[in-house]
Amino acid sequence: MAIDLYLVWAVRSRRDVALAVLVSVAANVAGVLTAEPLTSVDTWVSAGLHAVFPLTLWRMHRPWVTAPAPAVADPVPAVSAPEIAPPAPAESWPDADLWADFDTAAEPVTPPSAEDVRSVITELGGQVTGAQLAVHYGVSDRTGRRYLALATT
Repeated sequence: MAIDLYLVWAVRSRRDVALAVLVSVAANVAGVLTAEPLTSVDTWVSAGLHAVFPLTLWRMHRPWVTAPAPAVADPVPAVSAPEIAPPAPAESWPDADLWADFDTAAEPVTPPSAEDVRSVITELGGQVTGAQLAVHYGVSDRTGRRYLALATT
């Protein structure tokens, strides 16, 4: 992968392009030749196919070969649009209800004790899920499952 990245860098920066292409071809071909027996025909075909990638990358990303720029037509004059009035300023920003979720005056919620959860389980019929406890206590399902685990341990 490092050799491939070196090849991409070399082609884009136009530095050491020939060396990078040769190193990449040699590494790809050597990888095939070390993995297969040299007497097999498909080994040499595979080595040739692995040499195609660096050459193709070099041919595709030659930044010094550029096509002529297309002719630019005269710009079309823009149609003037009606002016848009800026919005009226709000009375207060941010709105007062935005901060309602962050009210620090509310006391932190204390989780119920294991005995409290057990008594709720008996009130609800004995077979209770974490979701049912969550609805009862007004908490998330995950917290309801934690309460259930607290009561069963």
